Amino acid sequence: MWCRRRGISLAAPVVAGVPALAQEARGGWAIGFANPAIHARYGSKAYHDVTDDPTGRGLSVAHVDHVNGYDATDGLTTSVRTLGRDSSLRAVRGYDDVTWVGSPAGGYVESYRR
Repeated sequence: MWCRRRGISLAAPVVAGVPALAQEARGGWAIGFANPAIHARYGSKAYHDVTDDPTGRGLSVAHVDHVNGYDATDGLTTSVRTLGRDSSLRAVRGYDDVTWVGSPAGGYVESYRR
């Protein structure tokens, strides 16, 4: 299925599937309440620390969207967005309210292997 929107509507099911892979790596043994396991791995190679501006150069991106929200029949609208400056929440180095402990990295599933 093609979807022009990504963001949380794509990330949520993908990230939700990661614990299933970790459980599979444990030989099918349930992880249980995930928060203690997540926090135990914080700061390790199990997570990638996500920040608003990983380059430190005030990175801006062009955003193009369909005016009517469904297709291009009514034209396109564009805007420039500067990472970390478009909302009240910031993704900073370490723990933050946007990405929590970061995104699962390649070492996440491996860290559950028995």
